[in-house]
Amino acid sequence: MPNTIPFQLITPLAVKFDGQAELVIAVGTEGEVGILPSHAPFLTALRPGVLRANVHGEGGATTRLELACGEGFMQALPGKVTVLTDAAFARDEVDIAQARADLAAAQDEHKSAGGDLDAQRRAQVKIDFANARLAVAGV
Repeated sequence: MPNTIPFQLITPLAVKFDGQAELVIAVGTEGEVGILPSHAPFLTALRPGVLRANVHGEGGATTRLELACGEGFMQALPGKVTVLTDAAFARDEVDIAQARADLAAAQDEHKSAGGDLDAQRRAQVKIDFANARLAVAGV
């Protein structure tokens, strides 16, 4: 398949995806990054957000993969894309009640941080991850 590239998404607990992709879009620290086959070598840190990819499934049909991902890294080479992330959830894996509770707690944590920039950043990461899970769940 000349218009695809091998793509792996790996968490500490499992390989969440290992297959072919036409396009991979992730939330980098400087904004969204899209990777196509034959991309120049590229490495970026990832922020929590929704990772999207057009992947080839059974029989070669293209489907849209959407996962709520935590912090991590993405490496693109001309012949392979690898995403390493601390967590990744598909739509059916998201606990909506838990994500809402995590969002509320993180927002409170952010307000309580005051002028502590490190505490604000940690709280913002939790807010972004909770929002990504809710977005993937369709809420």
